[in-house]
Amino acid sequence: MNAFPKKIMLLGSGELGREVAIAAKRIGCYIIACDRYRNAPAMQIADQFEVLDMNNANELKEVIYNCSPDIIIPEIEALAVDVLKEVEKKITVIPNARATAITMNRDRIRDLASNVLNIRTAKYSYAMNKSELDSHAEALGYPLLIKPVMSSSGKGQSLVRNKNDLA
Repeated sequence: MNAFPKKIMLLGSGELGREVAIAAKRIGCYIIACDRYRNAPAMQIADQFEVLDMNNANELKEVIYNCSPDIIIPEIEALAVDVLKEVEKKITVIPNARATAITMNRDRIRDLASNVLNIRTAKYSYAMNKSELDSHAEALGYPLLIKPVMSSSGKGQSLVRNKNDLA
C-alpha cells in the first residue's frame, strides 16, 4: 500500500512553509496551511487554509481535529505546544512536540546545546531587566547582540556596539 497521498497540516505558512508545501504537493499530498493572517505564502498554493491564533490552545485543537491531518509540521514559533503533545498520540507531528518546544525558545536550545550536549557556543547570558543587561554586557564585551528569547525572522534583535548603545 502506498503511504501517499497524505494530508499535511502546516502550522505556520511563511516562505519556509511554502517550500514544504510545494515539495509535498509534487508527491501528491493534500496541504492545509495554517497561520495567523490570511494569504500567507503557503496558503497561496495550499489545498485548504485556516486562519487562527495558534497560541490559543482551544482554537488550535479545534482546527486540528476538524481538519484531521495525517501529519502536522510546526513551522512557527508562536504556538500552543501543549496541544502538540496531546495530538501526537494520534497524529504524526514532525518535529515532535518536545523538539518544537525546545527550538521555539532560544534559552532552551542554547542551554541544551551548551550544558547538556557540551556543544561549543558563542558567549551568552540572560538578562531579565536593565540592571542585569548592563552587568552581562560588561562581562561579555562589545559588540554584542541582544535577542528576545522567542522571535521570528530576526525580529527584535539589537546590535550593541558599545556601552552608549545599550540603552
